[in-house]
Parts: sequence; C-alpha cells; structure tokens
Amino acid sequence: MLELYHWEPNVYFLKPLIALQEVKAEFTSHYFDPTSFEQFSPGFPQSVESQLQLEREGPVLVAGGTVLSSSFFILEYIADAFPAGALNPGGAYEHYRARAWGQFLTLQVGPAVCALGCARYLAPALQARDQAQLRARIERIEPQERRAAWAAIVDGAHDEPTLAAVRERLKLPLKRVEDTLSKSAWLAGSAYSIADIDAFAMLSPLAQLTPESVNEQLTPRIWDFLRRVRERSAVKQALGFTKTGKPEQAFVPGSEPSRWG
Repeated sequence: MLELYHWEPNVYFLKPLIALQEVKAEFTSHYFDPTSFEQFSPGFPQSVESQLQLEREGPVLVAGGTVLSSSFFILEYIADAFPAGALNPGGAYEHYRARAWGQFLTLQVGPAVCALGCARYLAPALQARDQAQLRARIERIEPQERRAAWAAIVDGAHDEPTLAAVRERLKLPLKRVEDTLSKSAWLAGSAYSIADIDAFAMLSPLAQLTPESVNEQLTPRIWDFLRRVRERSAVKQALGFTKTGKPEQAFVPGSEPSRWG
C-alpha cells in the first residue's frame, strides 16, 4: 500500500502525483500544509533520510511502511516499482541521463523557482501572521539550514536585486534544456520518462514567475514541451489534487544545493 504525503500540486509536490497517475497506482493521499509546519506534527512520517532530504519540506512516500523522500528519488522508485508504466527512460545510458538531469535541475533550477515563488507568494502570506508566534516556531526548526531558509523569507532577504540575480542564473540551465529539446522531444531518451516529469514540475512555474525568461518566443522548445506534458491526462489528474484551487501560488523554501553535488 502506498501513501503519499503532499501539499498543493506544484514543483516538488507535483512530481510524485504525476508519476502515480501515469502508472495508475493506487495510493492514499495525505494532504499537509508545510507553511503551517504540519510536517513537524506528531505522526508525520519520519526517517533519517526524510529528516535530511534536500528539498526540506517536500513530499514523502510511504511504501510498505518504508519512508521515501526527495522527489526525484521517489520518481525513480515509482518507475521501478511499476515497470508496466514505462516511466524509466530505456537503458543504462538513458538512466544516467535522467539522473543527471534530475541533479542538474535540482541544483540549478530548484532554488531559483522556489526563491521567485516564495518572494511573490509565501513572503506576503507569512508577513500577515502573528510575527512573534511565527518566529518562535521557526526557531524550533532543525537543521540550521532549514531554519535559516524560513527565516530569510520572513526577513525579506529576497529583495529585487537578489531576484534579478536569480533570474540571471536561470539563463544557463534554460539554455541547456532548450538546446536538448532541439535535438529530441524528450530529455533522457526517445520516450517520455521520469526526467520529463521532473523537468515539467520544475520549469512550469517559471512561465508565470519570470515570463521574460520562459516564453514562446525566447524558449519555444521549452514552451512546446510544457504544453505537451500539460496535455497528458495524468498531469491533469495530478493537478486535480489541489485544495486551494491555486497550486501555482504554493511555494516553500527550495532544495539545498550545497548538500548535493
């Protein structure tokens, strides 16, 4: 029996929802709100791996009592556990390419998309709360890097010069994706795979967060890629797990690149 602990279907939380729908797996959905720190509540699945996961507040999959964390690794597990779903990208080299893309996008795009999203949506929401209670709750977060990321949002660390630098750093990974899609319809091989699910979830928010970086004129292949993936029935079903009706506004601090790579 699979149990998925997830928030709104956006960025990291969207990936396993798409994969589970693609392979038509039965699972129990447990919705939690990380901005209310429900991931620290008693009874929330914990393991050494989930406590150290690079995505900090990301989804957790429980498979037969075993807790799995980090969204790309969850994608790999789902692909291996349900081979009939054909989400693995082919042979050994294609597997390597999929994992390389997962690492690259986690390092180069994950922090950027979360910084932009948190600045636009999460920071104002947190500022509207009781600041004394909020800061007291943040002070109890471990590890220190995880605590610092939340504090930075409350303190307004993502000012416009910082966000401009974030948008500038996105140019390299976006160009690499655009160039790859000029040679192949999919990122890790000749067929749609977990690499594409991962990329879709990471790239899709950029069209509205930084339209000057991702648009039909500047990045036509990425734009077409996002359209093609968005049209898949599994993606539409995954997006149906929203409770707010605004999953595109759901962001939490992103991955910790200093701890991977």
